Amino acid sequence: MKKIEVTEKQEELKTWLKKIGLSRNQFAAIFLEEHDDNCTEEEIRIFQEKFKKQLNRATTNTEILTTYLHYLFSIEKFKEAGYFRPQCTSDGILEPETVKMMKKISKELTEKYEL
Repeated sequence: MKKIEVTEKQEELKTWLKKIGLSRNQFAAIFLEEHDDNCTEEEIRIFQEKFKKQLNRATTNTEILTTYLHYLFSIEKFKEAGYFRPQCTSDGILEPETVKMMKKISKELTEKYEL
């Protein structure tokens, strides 16, 4: 289950970056500069490589991917693109398989009706 969750978050992040027109390097630079005011060009380059690996490695911590997603949803470029932060809450009421199916349907509808 953990590996599937990592893969889903990685794909979600890649998809959103593509939708709003940000490269992985651009996002990584924006993220690092926001969290470290004194970062150097070399530190940015190193973080960009680290970020790209995190988007492909099955062992990436889901918490860091969630942090990236939350940050992405908060940046101006995301808002300028006219998107809203996706939200899905079930409060544990629904079976996991039902939640998964609802997410899939929602994703398909979003893709079908995007401008």
